[in-house]
Amino acid sequence: MLWIVHPVAAVVLAMYAGIVWVKGADGNRRALVVTALLLVLAVLGAGWVVHPAAAISLAACFAFAGGNLFKRHSNEGMRVLASTALFGLFGAAWVFIPLAVATAIALMGGKHGHHIHGHGHRARNRSGGRREWQAKRAQVVNTWPPTQVVPPKTEPQPATAGAQSLTVLAQHPRLPADSAKRAKALNLQCFETLAYLNERGEGAAKLRFELEQIHTDFAVEAIRSYLALPPTTANSSILHDGKTGQDLLNEQLDLLSEGVHDVQHRAEELGAEQILTSHLFVQEKFGQRARDLKL
Repeated sequence: MLWIVHPVAAVVLAMYAGIVWVKGADGNRRALVVTALLLVLAVLGAGWVVHPAAAISLAACFAFAGGNLFKRHSNEGMRVLASTALFGLFGAAWVFIPLAVATAIALMGGKHGHHIHGHGHRARNRSGGRREWQAKRAQVVNTWPPTQVVPPKTEPQPATAGAQSLTVLAQHPRLPADSAKRAKALNLQCFETLAYLNERGEGAAKLRFELEQIHTDFAVEAIRSYLALPPTTANSSILHDGKTGQDLLNEQLDLLSEGVHDVQHRAEELGAEQILTSHLFVQEKFGQRARDLKL
């Protein structure tokens, strides 16, 4: 009855020769089952079957690994490698020699490839570094000499009227508190009166001129004259009629404030004259006609 294992082994070997190349989980499962059957048949008496089976498995190993057993790691490659080792253990010991040679070649090739890869990587780094250095050098050459930002020259500007206005001078830190209070009040008084005069139109041109003289000329000159005095003696040294510089400044500011009041009073009279003149004109022109219509 043992003779039947040989034809069965031949049939199973033929099946293995076709299944060993199948990839995927189903191919791995079927190949492992057939490998197990071949090993059982070898134990039962068909020992010869492990040699062709080992040769087929060894060829599949190189095929799946692309000529290098350790170049690729796949389930099919590991499966045929394990089958080859099992066939070697069950009698086809010769298969370990090509496996050992292939392993040595693979290890030597891996080291050499690593060296070449490292050398190529270093060469690429050097090449990239050279290109980067050349790019930086070109950038430096193209921008040499370095561009210097020269600030525009500023010519000294003459002091404007706004810089010496009563609004500014009234805030001067050297002004005594009572003088600063008078100057600020005068400044506000001038602005309010000017707004009122602007409403009166051309008829208030003379009054507007007088007010502008007080605001932009007389008051400004009075404060500037005080600030020209020495700071240490401006409020203590007698200058005229027993009065200090501060006393004279306050007196001037009070007189100017009275001048603005006078302009306001005359502007009010001008307004009254204007409405009275308008009333007389309308009454003279249309009053007689209205009386005639009533009659």
